[in-house]
Amino acid sequence: MTTDARKTLSAIQALISKDLEETSDEQIRAEFVEDGLNPDRVAREMAEAIDAAVSEFQRSRVAATKAVKKATMAPVPTSRPALERIKELVQSAFQREPNLATAFRNGSKQSENDWNSTYDDLVLLGKIDPNQHD
Repeated sequence: MTTDARKTLSAIQALISKDLEETSDEQIRAEFVEDGLNPDRVAREMAEAIDAAVSEFQRSRVAATKAVKKATMAPVPTSRPALERIKELVQSAFQREPNLATAFRNGSKQSENDWNSTYDDLVLLGKIDPNQHD
């Protein structure tokens, strides 16, 4: 599109916006009725079309996010070492890298699931080599 065409379109859009702003709701409704249209029905159909477009956009965005996440996420380890070895590996990772941090629930003792989850996260972050099972 040429610069002149863009300027022309911008001018037309500005005139339409100005005309719409200066026209009262009653005048707009009257024009719809003059054209044989039901203003309430047109408004409902437009709202439904907008809702459908927004819903479709959101579905496609979620699908795209899931696809990117699936494509970029490293697989969770399918086998883990024994719990005591997991504890050693996790503690070693935190000692090696002081910038690593995790939150614990009110000083409670970590469950086996907590240790496994922390291990999986550190493997995904590349802080623990999953082949260090021995």
